[in-house]
Amino acid sequence: MSYKILSLDGGGSWALIQARVLKDIYGDMGGHALLRNFDLAIANSGGSLVLACLCNDMKLSEVINVFQDETLRKKVFSVLTFFEKLKAQDILALFRSKIGIGPKYSTTRKLEGLTKVLTDYDHLYREGKVTKPIVQMTMDELPSLINKQDLQIVIVGFDYFRQRVSFFRSNMLSKTDKFSSRYFAVPLAHAIHASSNAPLNYFDAPAAIQSYIKEPKPTFAATNYNATTWFWDGAVSGFNNPVLAGLIEAITNGADAKDCCILSLGTGTGSRVIITDKSTSSDPDDKSLYAANKNNPLAKADVAFSFKNDLTKMATSILADPPDSATFMAYSMIDPSLTNKANIIRINPCYSPVLDAKTNTFVVPDAYKNDANAVQKLLTLIDMDMDAVENGQVDLIKELCDKFIIDTLTALPNQLIRGNVSGTYLGDATYAAAKARWNQCI
Repeated sequence: MSYKILSLDGGGSWALIQARVLKDIYGDMGGHALLRNFDLAIANSGGSLVLACLCNDMKLSEVINVFQDETLRKKVFSVLTFFEKLKAQDILALFRSKIGIGPKYSTTRKLEGLTKVLTDYDHLYREGKVTKPIVQMTMDELPSLINKQDLQIVIVGFDYFRQRVSFFRSNMLSKTDKFSSRYFAVPLAHAIHASSNAPLNYFDAPAAIQSYIKEPKPTFAATNYNATTWFWDGAVSGFNNPVLAGLIEAITNGADAKDCCILSLGTGTGSRVIITDKSTSSDPDDKSLYAANKNNPLAKADVAFSFKNDLTKMATSILADPPDSATFMAYSMIDPSLTNKANIIRINPCYSPVLDAKTNTFVVPDAYKNDANAVQKLLTLIDMDMDAVENGQVDLIKELCDKFIIDTLTALPNQLIRGNVSGTYLGDATYAAAKARWNQCI
């Protein structure tokens, strides 16, 4: 019997892609019914908000609406006021427009916004079927509520002072946590708050998390006391794509790796084509490619280093997983022979430029080729950060979904786990192929 895992990457507003994919696969299903299809669900950052919406028993159309509603987005991404920027610890924010680096949003108001949005959508609380909003329930209360007692729910965070990853679990007796006699019962809102708190270029302070400490294991007879700890986004720990942590959680708690079927959902990947190294190559083909594209806006040809650029790169690079190393490592644990037979289904749209063999230049993907504004749209998507708040930005993500979640020859490609479609590869080259493979697991 297969053991099914749902893994949701971080990516802020781009997690709309995950909700769209789930709705396409499962229809407009309620969150609890969807989660009962899985044995374990793990998420980080933007993906943790999708998971929280599912725990809230929202229909997938409602989850999509949360990401598409500008008012709701701005409750999560609440811009710092001038006086908040004046605080000494936010001095970078004060000069952000000039230096291009520094926090933009209020950590405190993010928790308030997350709690309000999820409470407003909590039909079980409104109908009196639960005594408190689901978002206020602790992680260990969720499996019973969802009506799947053995469901494991895991959310990733990064402990600010201990400088290491933390996993907020619903499973009080998880064997990965057996080295502690305590269980930290974290409210769902606080787990999401911790997991979605990207540093440096986004939020202004670590997320203060309330934990109710239960001990001793295994009886957890009472909640003895509580404590506050502080967290940054789980991506800081290297788990923006949490699939590997999810697989470890499953097999240490008794699942056979070969029985695992994993649906790993990303939040899009795309960049200008890097040709900076081609300029120094002695290979004639590299020289030709560089010459043809050195002034191409879809390629990056210059070589420039600076402290500000490096700081910006470090602030944003934690939010990505190139080249999807986590999924490859998880795949290798299940199928070390790398035969492309393991049931790890990675679904993540790719929108990077592609090479036109006739002209030896990089052009927009086929999905955009008939659009007069294609180059500008693609460059906007590539440069757009995870905190896409304005309607115009999210409209581009919606359009990207429309060009990906289709079964046509011009659909945007799907991210491979390894390799290239012209040779040997792991994964599925198209969304249609990945969806078909997942449907065989269901």
